Amino acid sequence: MPTEKYAKEHFAIEKNKIPKTKFIDKLNAVKVKLIDYPDVKRAKKVLVNFSEGSWFEDFYTQATEKEKTQSIHDLLSGKMLGQGLEALQFTFLVSGIDLHDSHAIVRNRIGISYLQQSQAVRPFTDSDVLVPRAFQKHPQLLDDYKKIVLKSKEIYQNMLETEDIAITDARLVLPKTLPVWIYVSCNLMTLLSIYKKRSDTQEEYPALNKMVEQMKNLVVKKFPYMKSYFISGCDIGQCFHNHKGYKANCIFKRDEKHTVKKDNWCLHDKTKKEMVFDNCEEYKTEYYIGDKKVK
Repeated sequence: MPTEKYAKEHFAIEKNKIPKTKFIDKLNAVKVKLIDYPDVKRAKKVLVNFSEGSWFEDFYTQATEKEKTQSIHDLLSGKMLGQGLEALQFTFLVSGIDLHDSHAIVRNRIGISYLQQSQAVRPFTDSDVLVPRAFQKHPQLLDDYKKIVLKSKEIYQNMLETEDIAITDARLVLPKTLPVWIYVSCNLMTLLSIYKKRSDTQEEYPALNKMVEQMKNLVVKKFPYMKSYFISGCDIGQCFHNHKGYKANCIFKRDEKHTVKKDNWCLHDKTKKEMVFDNCEEYKTEYYIGDKKVK
């Protein structure tokens, strides 16, 4: 059980500490847990009654199973007002993402709440570090990356040991690729909207693609009838990147789902798949104590 004594032993700033670092594969690090969800039977009743609530006071008690299934389909497929989707709440613990990823998640503001791991309440001297697979395509650059990460951790620890530089300032020297966790609690309507957007194949970062796929699978395991309603905007022509102009597509060359006429400008002249996945194997974990690699 967490106590003040435990906090002092595990979260305090240590003196003369040599940083420990584990470099890990960025995609494999992404993990999602479903920690709270509606009761399956009661959720079905809620969806059915919200679907028919404008006409019937308690439709569920008089409906056949076929009618209940149709009511849920009408609600989940957007054929009617969707307030019923706002009645079901799901809470996830997402871990193994970096601050760029978590910042993208919190851009969703309606029907959702968050609590993210803080980098101000305990030292991150021994934190793992994420490695994008594409870094391996250029070994020297990967080696340079590891060197600056290890150096930044050394500087961070030295700053903390001065007892004159606050952890809120010292953390600014740490790399952005430290993994963090974040609690995400949202209603079903918001969750389906997040999936629609973050499953994008054109621009969305792969870690977020993986995150929403795990969210979907966890929910579908509890509610199998919801599977077909997790739809990517890319698959129905509603992806933001289906539009023309640099404001809609400014990073990767357009893939097959997002091709538009007379609009070829992009920051990179390769697709997301070519740059992020092709010739990019899983990164094998490496351990360091200080700047020395250990087995």
